[in-house]
Amino acid sequence: MFCDSGWAKMSSLQGKIRGAYIALVMSTVVLAIIAFSDLLFLQRQVTEGEIVTALNDAILEMRREEKNLFLYAGERALADTDRQALRAQQILQREGAALRESIGQDEQAQMRQALQVYREHLRQWQSVAAERRDALHQDLRRLGRQLYLVVESASTRERHLLTAVIQESQWFLFIFLVLIGLSIFIVGRKLRRAVVNPLRQLESGLALIAEGRFDRLDTPSGDREFIAFTEAFNRMLKELEVRRRRLLQSEKLASLGVLSAGIAHELNNPLSNISSSCQLLMEELEEAEPAQLQGWLRQIDSETERGRKIVRSMLDFGDQRLFRKQRLKLLDLIEETRIIIDNMLRQHCAHLSVNVPAELTLEADKQRLQQLFINLIQNALHATGEGARLRISAVLCERGVAMIPVGAEVAGNLKCITNEQGRFVEILVADDGPGIPAEHLGRVLDPFFTTGEPGQGVGLGLFIVQEIVREHDGCLAITSREGEGTQVILLLPGEVSADE
Repeated sequence: MFCDSGWAKMSSLQGKIRGAYIALVMSTVVLAIIAFSDLLFLQRQVTEGEIVTALNDAILEMRREEKNLFLYAGERALADTDRQALRAQQILQREGAALRESIGQDEQAQMRQALQVYREHLRQWQSVAAERRDALHQDLRRLGRQLYLVVESASTRERHLLTAVIQESQWFLFIFLVLIGLSIFIVGRKLRRAVVNPLRQLESGLALIAEGRFDRLDTPSGDREFIAFTEAFNRMLKELEVRRRRLLQSEKLASLGVLSAGIAHELNNPLSNISSSCQLLMEELEEAEPAQLQGWLRQIDSETERGRKIVRSMLDFGDQRLFRKQRLKLLDLIEETRIIIDNMLRQHCAHLSVNVPAELTLEADKQRLQQLFINLIQNALHATGEGARLRISAVLCERGVAMIPVGAEVAGNLKCITNEQGRFVEILVADDGPGIPAEHLGRVLDPFFTTGEPGQGVGLGLFIVQEIVREHDGCLAITSREGEGTQVILLLPGEVSADE
């Protein structure tokens, strides 16, 4: 229950993405509501402007018909003037609430009263005597001008207000776009920090694991999804490592099975010599000279030591233990390996020449390196057949130097010499066999790739060689030309011992 509750409280990548999405949507909705409110206000101002314009048009038409009335004193001009005054009254009556910002309530009341008086004067126009029309004429002109000034002032205020609203809307639109862009930028940065950066760290860690430089993947983030992925990936790496070790041990035991007949033969020789010397001792113990007895005893001791070395080499090779580097002399290790494979070399009538400086040392796991040489020699013998001539040489070389024959096909790479500082031990294992066909060379390091007949191997020899080289932070390449043999080049970190 505790683990479940702790897992539930752990931050989640999905939650972060959902939160960022909700924050972005909410900020967009809020800004959209404000923008919509601003547009509604702008719409009201435009509507109010249209009403003021209609009222202004009615007053202007009223005054134009008023001039016609004063000039021609016709009934039609009188009716048109009254109709326009009635229109203005109706606009004030119908749209009075919408006109409050442009024309205040007091001004609207004055306009309604002025229009009422104006229309009453118009109704008196025909019935009044001619001598009294001048006074009525002056009153109509005064009221018309008063109404015109009020409406003109309202039109001016409305235009200024509409201009200000449009400018405010433009600024708000600009601020709205800036805030939206800022929100997207902030959400993008948070998502980058929560998703992109951990994914890049994950990619870098996977690249290092692919190069064999690390054996586990670190969690790039505290989010539940990344933790679950890295834990599952590390479990897979651990399982692969266990299987790889089992595979290595199985191949090693298989090699021991192949070599068992040769080992029996190797042990038979010293045992036969010991048996012969003991037989002579038993028969000649009382009659032989002391010097002769000492010779037989020394032979028994020598052959016993020889058998002990063979058995020790086999035990060291077959022992299952963890990878452990130690300072080794390369020549001594190759000679011990020669003891194990000596009978196999004789069965194939093969000749193995070794050209390694006696003082050349390197940090390596003895057992793994013996497995490497045995696999390479077995592969060479199987490919070359009887009469094979094999060669092992080694030299301490500077960084960046590797001897690959010009024009040769290459499998693998030697790029580690450009990625590391210091000197390298270059080991060359070569044969004079038929070589590897170009179409097969690119696959020889793949697991379970073999061109042999069923029962002659499962195609793991070179793959295990490659794994052993990677364990030692080295690299290898295989070069071959058809008809000219094959060369395996190994580069391992190393240095000359202090007594050089």
